[in-house]
Amino acid sequence: MPLSPDLLLYLATRPWELGDLATWLGATANVATVILALAAALVGYRVYKVESGRDARAERERRERAADERRVQASLISVWYGRSAESTPLFGRSGWSAYNWGGWIVNASDSPVYDATLRFHRLSTPTSAAASWTNGVIRVVPPYRGELLVSVNGEAAPDDLTDDERNGDLEVSLLFRDAAGRRWLRDRRGYLHEKGTPPDLMATAMVLA
Repeated sequence: MPLSPDLLLYLATRPWELGDLATWLGATANVATVILALAAALVGYRVYKVESGRDARAERERRERAADERRVQASLISVWYGRSAESTPLFGRSGWSAYNWGGWIVNASDSPVYDATLRFHRLSTPTSAAASWTNGVIRVVPPYRGELLVSVNGEAAPDDLTDDERNGDLEVSLLFRDAAGRRWLRDRRGYLHEKGTPPDLMATAMVLA
């Protein structure tokens, strides 16, 4: 907006109202200093954000590598419910045979795993309640020894377990300790979880699996 003629005439006849040159230069220098300081702060903030993001990514990658290294052996332990490859004779009679059903454990790592507790899980049905049970603890599962069968039959199995359930309608999970002493759970869906559970609470962890 242009200055009015009256204002220009007023300033021309009273130059002291504008201040001297030194005052104008000082004010200009102060404004420039503030602008430069703001620009430097903005640049510094952007550099800080870039460096912080880089550090955060490096720390995240380091943790992911550490987690992967911790899981190396545990990831090679498998468990599933199924039957034996071949049937076995029943009651010593010719022509009478059946397959063995149970939980199968495979240790495909280079080291043993310990205190392996396989838990069977029966889902709730209209005629039976959900249940879970174990048939003992395997103290050592050696590496590269093939498939280890834990039979579904045992003293802890429910009395009302049906043939259909025995022959394929059950699920299994496995709690074990790796060679480094860390405890792991392979749950009913096949997912692997590291457990911070002390030994006396292992059964509780298995029920929640």
